Amino acid sequence: MSQFTDKVIKKAKFKITNVSDQKLNLTMVALPEGLMEIKLPKSIDPGKTVEAEVKLHKDILGETFHKSFTFEMDDADKSRFTVPIKRTVKDMTKKTGKLTGK
Repeated sequence: MSQFTDKVIKKAKFKITNVSDQKLNLTMVALPEGLMEIKLPKSIDPGKTVEAEVKLHKDILGETFHKSFTFEMDDADKSRFTVPIKRTVKDMTKKTGKLTGK
């Protein structure tokens, strides 16, 4: 979710695939408070892929950070997946000097 241009990047989508032979329910177990919202589907059917979304809160769009969130599946092992979120914001409006080619 890094931002190196003037275009503000507020959200990103990612996919989750259920490779098991059973329907799995998803539950959020850890989320950094006040930074983002995560839209997870409630469940995933066997062999299917679903889309989820990370949406940053407006007040942190100009910040750089490294965080993660974790969700759990209701399989026999209670599988957990931690998704890293890295945001780097670079101000491209500042001039850093000219290249002369010499």
